[in-house]
Amino acid sequence: MSYTVIARAWRPKRFEDVVGQPHITTTLKNSIQSGRISHAYLFTGPRGVGKTSMARILAKAVNCQNGPSGEPCDECENCKGINSGNFVDVIEIDAASKTGVDEMRELTESVHYLPMRGTYKVYILDESHMLSRSAVSALLKTLEEPPGHNIFILATTEAQKIPYTIMSRCQRFDFRRISEKDIVEQLKKICREEGIGYDEGVFQYIAVEADGSLRDAESMLDQIIGFGGKYIAEKDVIGIIGIVERDILYRIVKSILDGDLKEGLEIIGRTLSEGYDIHQVYRGLISFLRNMMLIKVCDGIPSFLYIGEEEYKRVSDLLQGVEYYEIQNMLYYLLKAEDLLKGFFPKVSLEILYINLFNLSRLRDVEKVIDNLERRDHAVEQAVTAPVEDFVVRETAPEPPRELNAKGFVEYVKKKKPFIGGVFENLQVQVEQDSFIIFLDKRYSSIVKTEGDEIKRLLREFFGRDMAVVIRDAGQVKKNILDDFVKEAESLFNL
Repeated sequence: MSYTVIARAWRPKRFEDVVGQPHITTTLKNSIQSGRISHAYLFTGPRGVGKTSMARILAKAVNCQNGPSGEPCDECENCKGINSGNFVDVIEIDAASKTGVDEMRELTESVHYLPMRGTYKVYILDESHMLSRSAVSALLKTLEEPPGHNIFILATTEAQKIPYTIMSRCQRFDFRRISEKDIVEQLKKICREEGIGYDEGVFQYIAVEADGSLRDAESMLDQIIGFGGKYIAEKDVIGIIGIVERDILYRIVKSILDGDLKEGLEIIGRTLSEGYDIHQVYRGLISFLRNMMLIKVCDGIPSFLYIGEEEYKRVSDLLQGVEYYEIQNMLYYLLKAEDLLKGFFPKVSLEILYINLFNLSRLRDVEKVIDNLERRDHAVEQAVTAPVEDFVVRETAPEPPRELNAKGFVEYVKKKKPFIGGVFENLQVQVEQDSFIIFLDKRYSSIVKTEGDEIKRLLREFFGRDMAVVIRDAGQVKKNILDDFVKEAESLFNL
């Protein structure tokens, strides 16, 4: 008996079996039950998320001998015929290979014939964005005046390439990437049904690597089962998929946050000497930091993210005393540095990238030094110039006027626009009359320039008037700074 791969054996056969697309299954079921069946549908979305499977389920639902009732019975001759691919009234066409006008004319001529066994003739055009211009013209005429017994379902990964004249005549359904949590749960279900044991947490590796494609995840699972047999071990998954262990990523990030540059570089060196690819380390760091950021922002595990309790505890420990924008800034820097790793010296590039992430994390220490010294200077100035009665203890300190409150504006932006607020917290800003001055570090120049209009809008909201945005070189800040601050700041980068 021939073996059926998991991706085919576990292909959904009813709407209730489809993973991660409730907004589409509910709409289609209700439409069928109420008799509001369209003559043309456009299913668009990433690969491996269920577009073609949904088209087949829809074809079964409208042709089921025990329906239509919203769900196909999956037991009648029509349903079984569609499952096996032998149902004469369901025609599947690979538009990538059938792009010619002759093939499309042959198809459009067949629509005038009544269904032979079912209620509807259903045409499923996969990769429909590949149709030639002449084929599109031939199809368009049919979609303009369709016979009532025909349904066209166009599936595509690139909806932007579908002509508007075609799209406007279809009901469009946008398929989403499958969440990591849904992928993990589906893989667990498959293993339970197939009698396969597994280490806790192994499916998270697969879910991350699949990047929202359940079909890709099921194919990887098939490969892993072929290697490990009746039990899936974590080391087998890591070896087959070719990814970096979470413990290695944890220790690299921990070295950054702990300020242990030497330890981090040694971990990276050992990891590469063990045969890991540089880009695997890079992708692993992005995935790990992304999980950290989401957990910090959501103050816990968000519903769309799957992560084991043990790893959640380790990540939570790392996040103690770390603000989410610090993780966000590291992620942003990582993503921008992708091209750097494609050069002739990728190992050196990875080491430089790590050192830059390390230095980026040290900015919070510099900020604390600056903030402490500014508070001290302000206190000394107040003590010298304030009248005696101002030394009376007040229950609350008077709020600084908004006109001079640059720090207040940063706190305001953090609530309104966390991303911009996070950037400002890494920059020196001040207010002079009707000007908001940003002492700009080159690392953040593109962000500030891109968000220029939004920054002006937030300034107008906060200060109640239009403010000019002035950009100055961060290197010119505090040239007359106190000697003790200089010593403290230099000691932070004395590597």
